[in-house]
Amino acid sequence: MTSGKGREERPTWVKVGLWKVRTRTAAWVFVGLSLVVAVACAAYSTSDPFFFFVGGHAVFAALWYWLSIRWVDRHSDWS
Repeated sequence: MTSGKGREERPTWVKVGLWKVRTRTAAWVFVGLSLVVAVACAAYSTSDPFFFFVGGHAVFAALWYWLSIRWVDRHSDWS
C-alpha cells in the first residue's frame, strides 16, 4: 500500500542539491550552516573582500537547499 502521497521522480537540480542528504533534518542543518558561513563571511569581508564572494556562494547554497527541501515536501517524500 502507498502512503497516499504520490512519489515523483526528483529533477536533477533537486538530486544534486540533496546529494547524499537522506533526511529533512539533515537538509535543514545544511541550510543553517550555510547561513552561518554567509554571516561570518560578511563580517570578515570588511578586512578581505574575497570573503564577500565566498559568502555569496553560501547564500546561494542555503537557497538551493531550501528550494530542494520545498520541492521534496510538495512532490515526493523523504523515504
